[in-house]
Amino acid sequence: MRHTSIPLLTDKPVPVVGTGAMPLSNARADGTLMPRDEAVALLHHAFDQGLTLVDTADIYAPDGHSVGHNENLVGEAVRTWSGGRDAIVVVTKIGIVRTPGTHGDTWSRDGSRDYLLRAAEASVGQLGFVPDVIINHRVNRELAPYAETVRGMIAVREAGFAPAIGIGNVHGDEARTAWEVSEGTIAAVENERSPRCRGDTDVLEWAIEHGVAFFPWSPFGGGSDAKELPTRYPEFAQVAAELAASTGGEVTAHEVALAWLVAQGPTVVPIPGYTRPTSAESAARAAHLELSAEQKARLDATTGTDTSVFPD
Repeated sequence: MRHTSIPLLTDKPVPVVGTGAMPLSNARADGTLMPRDEAVALLHHAFDQGLTLVDTADIYAPDGHSVGHNENLVGEAVRTWSGGRDAIVVVTKIGIVRTPGTHGDTWSRDGSRDYLLRAAEASVGQLGFVPDVIINHRVNRELAPYAETVRGMIAVREAGFAPAIGIGNVHGDEARTAWEVSEGTIAAVENERSPRCRGDTDVLEWAIEHGVAFFPWSPFGGGSDAKELPTRYPEFAQVAAELAASTGGEVTAHEVALAWLVAQGPTVVPIPGYTRPTSAESAARAAHLELSAEQKARLDATTGTDTSVFPD
């Protein structure tokens, strides 16, 4: 596995492609969850491929009654992996509130200091250990100013719930506010980015400039875009064919999408999710793809819709 160094995040080697654990807490087409032992084995397989940065969140769960489900699953997988806890970078996220109700879950956001501290403590309990970084999942833009949320995240770090903190789904002004308020100690930002979603480029550039980890979520575009990536964005399929011809091996458009994101900068670590061992193996192959300057420029020049799967 190819690694990068992100000192603000951790002193561990960071794989250039990570593991998104959210799909393991989503219902499958038949309405059932993947059996727990299969999910743990899948995570172990991803770690064995070198995909040793794992991303989770407190709200990743089948429903509002089981908040913490994914963290608990990730915690078990990390604790039982033969490579050991110290070899894995664990990222979790807090700040979205999922409340079960009679007619389904309701969703809100809470960026207050008290809530963030309670949520961080609960995340540590679900994981069974202190994660490497806790990220504020989404900004509560009804709570002004954003600086107060950043101070709440600093309190999370100072309380010992994580050695590093980050921000998520932010605009450029919010990233700059977080950097200033934290006195240059924000370690990570997790924003959507993919061939489809090219928005908030200033956040990407800010993260690279300051050595902040940038985790692109939904790196294939999400929903039908992910499945149809080769046809919706044919340039990625074309580059895949070129790389396959030059290497003599199979290369997919999805692997090129990951390689293209990695090529954006030394702190960019996309976090695709997996429900099959072959998907983890494909992501690991993508980590070793090298795009030429001309290929990267060609892919950079393609046009996405910049429409997020999830609204602000």
